[in-house]
Amino acid sequence: MDMDAQRTQQLQDIVKLSREMLDQAQAGAWECVAALELRRREQVMACFSHPGAAHRTGEETAAIKTILRLNQEVTALSQSHRDTLGAEIQTQKKGVAAHTAYANCGP
Repeated sequence: MDMDAQRTQQLQDIVKLSREMLDQAQAGAWECVAALELRRREQVMACFSHPGAAHRTGEETAAIKTILRLNQEVTALSQSHRDTLGAEIQTQKKGVAAHTAYANCGP
């Protein structure tokens, strides 16, 4: 397999992992997303560890754009999840503070 074909296959594998990450993020399986991201990072490093051709094929360019788009979607979901967790933590803290204040009001 020549280098261009090998890189194209590696990029297709990275796209597949990126799609799996998005599916898991949509399902709220964040531990799985993290594990997939580690695997994907290793594949990205392997894919770009050797210099490629001076130009990218249309297929490679499309794969890279897809990877970036999927990554943006995963990032947006993770930020939304982070914000939701932050709001839940604040609500919990307020509940604990209210409970403590109420408990301290008694005789």
